[in-house]
Amino acid sequence: MTTTTEEDREARITLIRTYWDVLMAADMVAFRKLLAPGAVIHYPGQNYMSGDYRTTDDIVGLYTQLTQFIKDGVFVGEVLDITVGEIFTTVILKYEIRMPIKTLQGRATGIFILDENHLIKEYWLHEWNQQMINWVFRSSRWFGWVTKLLPKKRKK
Repeated sequence: MTTTTEEDREARITLIRTYWDVLMAADMVAFRKLLAPGAVIHYPGQNYMSGDYRTTDDIVGLYTQLTQFIKDGVFVGEVLDITVGEIFTTVILKYEIRMPIKTLQGRATGIFILDENHLIKEYWLHEWNQQMINWVFRSSRWFGWVTKLLPKKRKK
């Protein structure tokens, strides 16, 4: 059994905070640099984005789609907690999905395995309400063209 050093713990927390910051900024150039060679992202659910993403280009493509929700002001989130274990680094997120009709509250857990250089090697995202997220993504394709016609909600 190996123990996690304080230096390793801090590096892993820094990576997760950097990951979140570049996503909220929709900075795909910086995001790409956080991925280890051969990284795999598991995005569960039953919607058009669900699946395993196994190449850097596919992973960046997924996050390019996801960050469009951020750019449009639909998704606003924050990190609640980061935990570091011997193998896994876990982040708990809370967010709002601001849709034209209502605002949905959500939470998610991200489970990361980082490589020796503190780059993302493998990542699983688990929504606390997967049914809601499936509905949001299915609906976004169905009425996405309508939302472009509606005024955006202002930040609180």
